[in-house]
Amino acid sequence: MSSTRHRVRILTVQAFHEQFGTDQQCAEQLTRVRWRNGFICPACNHTRSCYVATRGVHQCTACRRQTSLTSGTIFHKTRVPLRKWFWAIYRMGQDKKGISAMMLRKEIGVSYPTAWIMLQKIRHAMATSEQTRVLHGLVELDDAYLGGSQPGRRGRGAKGKTPFFVAAEVDEAGGLGCATLRPVRRLTKRRAERFAGTCLDFSFRVRTDGLSIYQSLAALGFEHEAVVVGSHGTKAVTVFPWVHTLVSNLKRFILGRHHAVAGKHAVRYLGEFAYRLNRRCQESDLFALLLDTCTKVQAMTYPQLKAAEIR
Repeated sequence: MSSTRHRVRILTVQAFHEQFGTDQQCAEQLTRVRWRNGFICPACNHTRSCYVATRGVHQCTACRRQTSLTSGTIFHKTRVPLRKWFWAIYRMGQDKKGISAMMLRKEIGVSYPTAWIMLQKIRHAMATSEQTRVLHGLVELDDAYLGGSQPGRRGRGAKGKTPFFVAAEVDEAGGLGCATLRPVRRLTKRRAERFAGTCLDFSFRVRTDGLSIYQSLAALGFEHEAVVVGSHGTKAVTVFPWVHTLVSNLKRFILGRHHAVAGKHAVRYLGEFAYRLNRRCQESDLFALLLDTCTKVQAMTYPQLKAAEIR
């Protein structure tokens, strides 16, 4: 038998620059992605328009509304050239650990605040696309914390840590399917119910530990299996192998690339991690998929990003 592993063909750096090295090439690709079947007016759904070159907008021939190529996307009102946005999207999609704002600043020649907000907007698109994901089959559900250790304070009582829920599908062969991670302000029964109700299918089985916040899941209609870890030598890593693997990988991703994440921004970093994880078998299409995602999400403004809060 041949020992040669199948290699996934991804978009190389050379191929990327050949295809998207100019703003014109990027604009043409953005047009193809946003209006696959031709222009559609967002106001009246009319399909015919004329291009107003002096303003760089498409004007609907029916209602005369003017629509720019970037309106309604994360690129709205940006002053950064599209070729630099495309490079940021490429790096976020193709690198398994993403890219830091400091590295992006050096690669595309912008200020650190500009690089930071560009990446946050891309992460916002990634996280938004993951909010509607519903997990099926047997699902491991647990909680964990983001944040470094503090002298004299450990675990749930440590101030400054960000709690989050993590749910992972387990397929019939025992492998990992898709996963969802979501930060919360506090670990409570009500938030556990809301998390389970929004991302888990009621017709499938949920496995949790014996924590009291999960005890009401059965009453909501889930087939709930609670396992008290620590009793009779039961280890959490044995009962929830994929959840522990995901949490470990997440923390290595944050520590290795970003060192630390502020709690109010955690939802976007968790969304970035889940986005790439759930598309790990689509590596060759990640740039195209992420570009498409970025055209479907309304950009958050800088004040909105800075003021973000965990619910």
